[in-house]
Amino acid sequence: MGPIWVLRDEPPRKRGRKTEIFACGTDPRSTVEAAERARIGWHFLCDVVGPDEDLKARRAAFKALGYRAIATEWAYAHDSREIPVFDSDPPVRIVTSAGEFATIPVGAWRPRRWNPSVTQFAIWTEQDAYGWVHSQLVGDDAWVGDLYVPEEHRRHGYGRALMSALLRHDRDRGVRSSVLLASSAGSHLYPQLGYQLVGVLQMFCPRDREPSS
Repeated sequence: MGPIWVLRDEPPRKRGRKTEIFACGTDPRSTVEAAERARIGWHFLCDVVGPDEDLKARRAAFKALGYRAIATEWAYAHDSREIPVFDSDPPVRIVTSAGEFATIPVGAWRPRRWNPSVTQFAIWTEQDAYGWVHSQLVGDDAWVGDLYVPEEHRRHGYGRALMSALLRHDRDRGVRSSVLLASSAGSHLYPQLGYQLVGVLQMFCPRDREPSS
């Protein structure tokens, strides 16, 4: 809708959980005015800008327009050319079936079900799970999601091993670039693997929530 995208849950969900506005590079006032014209009600607003943008100034601008800041994430991209090799013990494996998925210990954090539309990587034994991540093809690129290492297994290289295996696998199947959003903690890991910072996403919502229908 004009300078913004409006994102909603796809059918058959009868009542979507939330509506998101996605704006890339537009000024805050133009973004908010477009949202008001669209009359979409209460929403989350994702404002994406380049890595050199003045984030504090943008937060102040949205605050003046009636929004409050919720979170900040950093956008990274990898060109798939130089991929460092990091291994782990136990090794990283690709989850190839629902049956294999079921062998991962249920105490570990993981998606609720095996998803054949993404390539899922994990490190696990019969007794324990050490980490998890997935890659989803989008044309010639890949979107990385759900990287997770349980707290008791962090700082042992499992996150680096998972990402190294994912990148090498994606390159072998012709992926041109790998893209992800990182938290402040993850932003320290990805440059070690060759990811370059390409943008920043700040999420906002209206300060005054409208009554739900």
